[in-house]
Amino acid sequence: MKKQKILIADDNPHFAKALKFMLLDSFQEQVEEINIVKDGDECLNELNSKIYDTVFMDINMPKVNGIEATREATQHYRNLIVIAVSFHSEMKYIVQMIEAGARSYIIKDEICRETLEKALAIEYSF
Repeated sequence: MKKQKILIADDNPHFAKALKFMLLDSFQEQVEEINIVKDGDECLNELNSKIYDTVFMDINMPKVNGIEATREATQHYRNLIVIAVSFHSEMKYIVQMIEAGARSYIIKDEICRETLEKALAIEYSF
């Protein structure tokens, strides 16, 4: 199985580091690298400079929000998997992210190994 290159786009550095730790702790054998950016603009720039398999995308970020970044990223990179991560549990946010191209939506309060496995199982067989 090909090891995955993962990008985390989140303006909360504590959450981003915690998610990176969880991913490495749970899926170390399947991960080649994980990088972190702090907003949608940096995410799009990073995607232009390097190939990633998966992006964990927050919604509320400065400059370019996660909805707009997801829409642009999935239009340009058809094989990219975007998994939305947000504290928002309202259906309107879930619908906006899915319509923008996200393949899954995880509420940050509910992130654990099992929710990550379910989200990643959309394309991967971890």
